[in-house]
This record gives sequence, C-alpha cells and structure tokens, in this order.
Amino acid sequence: LFANSDNFDNRSNSCCDSAADRMVSQQAIAALSSLPEAHTSTDKLSRCVEFLECVSAHFTIMYKENDRGGGSNDMNQCIDADTLLKMVCQHIIAARVKNLHAEVLFMEEFSRDEQLLRGKEGYALITLQASLHYLDSLNELQNDLHPDE
Repeated sequence: LFANSDNFDNRSNSCCDSAADRMVSQQAIAALSSLPEAHTSTDKLSRCVEFLECVSAHFTIMYKENDRGGGSNDMNQCIDADTLLKMVCQHIIAARVKNLHAEVLFMEEFSRDEQLLRGKEGYALITLQASLHYLDSLNELQNDLHPDE
C-alpha cells in the first residue's frame, strides 16, 4: 500500500530536500512516528490529535510567514479541510511510519467510546483514515496506468 513506508522510497525523495523540509513539521512527524509506541487506542488517538494540532500550527506559521510580504491582514486564517488533508498526506509520506494502516485499524477497532470518537479524537482518526485512503487511491491509479512497473 502507498501509505506504508516500504513503498515511499521512490515517491518521497523530494521530502528530504531543504525546501520540502519546510513543508512538514518535525513535531508532527514525531507525534505520528510515536504512534506504534502507544499501546492503547486512547493513547494512540491522543497522539493522532497531537499530530493534527502540530500540522495545523505549522500551517499557521507558514501562513504568517507568507503573509509578511503583503496581501491580507487576516492573521487568523483558518485551515480548511482540503488543505489539512493535503498537509496530512505530506506528513504521512515524510514520516514513513511502518504499518500505519494497522495502527489506524487498531484505533478503529478498539475505540468504542462514542463520546471520545465524537470529539477531537474522532476527527483525528477520520482525517488520518481519509488521508490514507487518498494515498492508497493514488497507488491504485499508478498501478492501473502502468501495470508493468
């Protein structure tokens, strides 16, 4: 699957150069990378929330840096869902977390508290699932277009 680290090698080399390094938050990558170290679904969900909060904070910092050159005076720019998904995908690729699909399935299977899943934790899980689904669909498209590769 595309979102597994084994399949990132050829597609994510651009994540390693200095311009691409600015596009990802090292704190967000650290939070996502720590997911396998958490042993309960609640702990894993907390790390997912931390991951999304770091991605969002990184976007805010990038927006403020880009806005210094003029343009809008609105320093309270909100991140929209499309932008968040794009940034989450970038971070998933850069983080190269082994067995990320299994981590997400674990959270989905063992997080039964409806109250928990309706808050930040639920949003974090759904966002991670959507991002993985999108990345997987890109891999499937690549296979459909170039079946011999």
